Amino acid sequence: MGQFDGKVAVITGAGRGIGRETALLMAREGARIVVNDLGGGPQGGGADAQYAQQVVDEIKAAGGQAVAETSSVSGMAGGKAVVDCAMDTFGRLDFLINNAGIIRPKRITEMSEEDFDIVLAVNLKGYFATIRAGAQHLKKQGGAIVNFASPSGFGHYGMANYSAAKEGVVGMTRSVARELAEFGVRANVIRPISGPTTMNIPEVLETLGYAMNVLKIPPLTNQWLGNSGPYGAPQNVAAVTAWLCSDLSENLNGRELYVNGGHIALVQEPEFIRSQFAVEGWSFEGLCQEATTRALTWDIRNRFTGK
Repeated sequence: MGQFDGKVAVITGAGRGIGRETALLMAREGARIVVNDLGGGPQGGGADAQYAQQVVDEIKAAGGQAVAETSSVSGMAGGKAVVDCAMDTFGRLDFLINNAGIIRPKRITEMSEEDFDIVLAVNLKGYFATIRAGAQHLKKQGGAIVNFASPSGFGHYGMANYSAAKEGVVGMTRSVARELAEFGVRANVIRPISGPTTMNIPEVLETLGYAMNVLKIPPLTNQWLGNSGPYGAPQNVAAVTAWLCSDLSENLNGRELYVNGGHIALVQEPEFIRSQFAVEGWSFEGLCQEATTRALTWDIRNRFTGK
C-alpha cells in the first residue's frame, strides 16, 4: 500500500526540477497527479507543453495515473483551470502543492514595474489562485497544502521582487492554515535550497557572487548557511514535500521547513526580543534617550556597513 493510494495531488510547476521529482515520488506512492506546467522560461515568457506531458508519460509508464495541465497560474483563471482538471479527471482533490515560480533578478534601481508585477503574479498571486479554487474541495475530506517560499525571503541582493513574493507566501500560508484547520486541511511552507535547476540562471549566481565577493556579506539571510550531508538536490526537497502531505506530519500546520540536501530545519516563528515599554506610549524624545537606545540596540551593528 502506498502512502497516497486513492488520493489526488495537484502540483504546479511539475514539469521540471523539484516539481517533477515530487510528482514522480507521490505517484509511486499511489497518488493520481495533475502535472501542471506552462513550460515557460525561468524569467517568464514562452510555453512548451512537452514538459508536463513527459512527466505524465513517465508516471504512466511506471503504472501510475496522471494528466498534463498547461495553464499559467499567474491569475485566477489559471488557478481554477488546474483545480477543475483534477475534479474533472479524478473527481477529488487531496493535496495542493504550489511550486511554480519565475525570477527576474534586478537591482531595485533597475527593476521595472513589469519585473515586479510578473514575479508577484506567478510566485504569490498564483498560489492564492489555486488555493482559492481548491479550498472548497479540500474542505470536504481534509488534505494538505504545501507552498514553496525561499531563503531569498530572508534577504537577497538584487531580488527584491522575488523576496517580497516569497515572504508573502509565508504570511498567506500562516493565515490559510488558521482558516482551514477546522476542516482537517493543513498548510505548510518549504524554503528549499536545491542543486541545478532551471532557476539557477547566471543572473541569480551574479547576485550571490556580488554579495559574497564584493560586499562581503552572506548572500542569503544574515548568516552564512551551511549544509550537512549531500549537495542539495530536487529529490531531497521532493521527499520533504511528500512527507508534509502525509499523515506522518499531521502535527505541523502553518509552519516553515528549511531544506538543503542533508540539512532540514524547522524555521523559528517571528518573536519579539528586547522589549521595552513606556507607560504612556513612546515619544520621539523618549526613543532618543541613551538608556532606551542602549537597551534595544547596544550590541547591534549594521550588517551591511559595519556601523
